[in-house]
Amino acid sequence: MNFHIINDLYYKDFHAGFKARYDVFETIKSDLSDSNTYEFYKITLKDSKYRLKRILSRRYANYANYLAFKKYIAELDSNDVIMVLIPFESLFEVAKAVYSSLYKAKINKGLRIIMMIIDLDSIRRIGQIDPELEIKYLDFADVLISQNAEMSRWLISNHIAADKIVDLELFDFRLDPNHQPSGVGTAILEKNIVFGGNLTPEKAAFIYKWKPNFKTKLYGIHLEPVELHKNMEYLGVFDPGHPTMDVSGISFGLVWEGDSTKTCTGLAGQYLKYSTPHKILLYLSQGLPVIVWEESAMAKFVQVHNLGRTIKSLKDIEKILDNITLTEYEEIRTNVLKIKEKVIRGEFLKNALNQCFIKLDSPDLQSKINFSQKKELQ
Repeated sequence: MNFHIINDLYYKDFHAGFKARYDVFETIKSDLSDSNTYEFYKITLKDSKYRLKRILSRRYANYANYLAFKKYIAELDSNDVIMVLIPFESLFEVAKAVYSSLYKAKINKGLRIIMMIIDLDSIRRIGQIDPELEIKYLDFADVLISQNAEMSRWLISNHIAADKIVDLELFDFRLDPNHQPSGVGTAILEKNIVFGGNLTPEKAAFIYKWKPNFKTKLYGIHLEPVELHKNMEYLGVFDPGHPTMDVSGISFGLVWEGDSTKTCTGLAGQYLKYSTPHKILLYLSQGLPVIVWEESAMAKFVQVHNLGRTIKSLKDIEKILDNITLTEYEEIRTNVLKIKEKVIRGEFLKNALNQCFIKLDSPDLQSKINFSQKKELQ
């Protein structure tokens, strides 16, 4: 019995979609011995200033890549385990063909399939894909890695069997264990907020309306060329693989979406009720306590592990910063550092894979997982 994963990345970018997938592939290559990573894009998708040439070259590349994939699947042994990330990074027609090939291999030769949800597009992009169609593809997996308990509840309510679901709890955020964010250990006790991510108005319009009375540090792509509030400071873009985030003082990383300062709004805001936003991992990987929306899927996790605070509105942050003591902050940060050690080493994914292999009754695959920490995640 062998383990395979399909690498569907054909690009590199400074956003969560790339980092989340890249870290999955890196964890499996480095910490699951004898695993095989199949590179789907044997022929890269080339760009061109000529529309017709671009369309034809990409159509050819997609077709050739899919044919190579079909041949690869046909050569796998019976009872091999293959993992695919959802949604598959391609044109939807290509993704459907990939899902169909996997399903046929499962039926015809006993291939076992693990699907890991990077995003649920039927919630994240309402109208783009019918929930019933997305559930149909997810349902033929033998095991399904869900982002968190709230997403699992949604899946179960849409008729996915509970016994095939494994909760990831948190995405990992792989970093060199020796990586140190800037500002750690300084004597500065200034209280401030950090916000990192896509700063476009479609994702974070609240940034351009918010008038915080405390220092707020912004990182990310697509900042609008407008004058920010006097307490906001834009500190640029960094490679997610090598974050350069200032976490000095009594700082909290903010997880917030939409155009309102009163509550999280829009599709991105509502998606927080089911998803594990990747920016929370960015903050935790830097040893930074977090502030999250009280209705988000992450609120309970933050409360149970004492990793920060939950809020109803952005105006609640002022009271949090006014009232928190250095002793309380240091206690929270101690808890954050425990989680940090797990996410930067891929421990959450490895723990989820261990549970998947138990469900698949594959002790030989369990034995191949290299846990950096001997104790299981609590």
